[in-house]
Amino acid sequence: MGYNIEVSFNTLKHNISETRDLIISIAVENGCNYYYNDFEFENNLCYNRNHCVITLNFQNYNCNIDYIVKFLKIIRNIKGIYIESIYDNDTNNILFASKFYITQMMDKHIAKMYNLNKRARSYSEDETLIMNIMQKHKQHHRQNQHQHQDQKLLQPPTQKLKCSA
Repeated sequence: MGYNIEVSFNTLKHNISETRDLIISIAVENGCNYYYNDFEFENNLCYNRNHCVITLNFQNYNCNIDYIVKFLKIIRNIKGIYIESIYDNDTNNILFASKFYITQMMDKHIAKMYNLNKRARSYSEDETLIMNIMQKHKQHHRQNQHQHQDQKLLQPPTQKLKCSA
C-alpha cells in the first residue's frame, strides 16, 4: 500500500529550484520512492495560478507511516507550500483534497462524491493518522483566523486628527 501526495507552491513568490529541492529532500529523507513535478499556469478571470506541483510517491513497504506523517507535519508548517491532495495508490481513494483542488481541479460530480464519501467511509489506522494531521492543520488555521479577528475587535477605534492650519 502506498500514497501519492501532491504539493504545490507559487512560482512567483518562491525560488523554483530552491523550493522544489527543499520539498524533494524532505520527502526523500522520509522515504519517498519517486517524484515528478509539473507546472500549472492559468490566467482566469477568477484566479491566476502559477504553481509548481510536485507529486511524491510513498510506498509502505519502503517507508513507515510515521515518516509520511512526519513529512506532512514539516510541509504543512512551511509558509507558502500547500498540500493539494493525498490519495491511496491501491484503492485510488482520495484521503484529502484542498479546497482549491476540490473546486477547481475535480469534475463537479467527482467532487460531490468525494464530499459525501469522506463523511461516510471508514479509515484504516494509517489513513486515520494522515487525516488527523490534515485536520489539525485546518483547526490551527481556523484558530489563527479567529484570534486575528478577535484582536481587531478589541483594539480601540482610531480617531482621525484634524490639522488646523
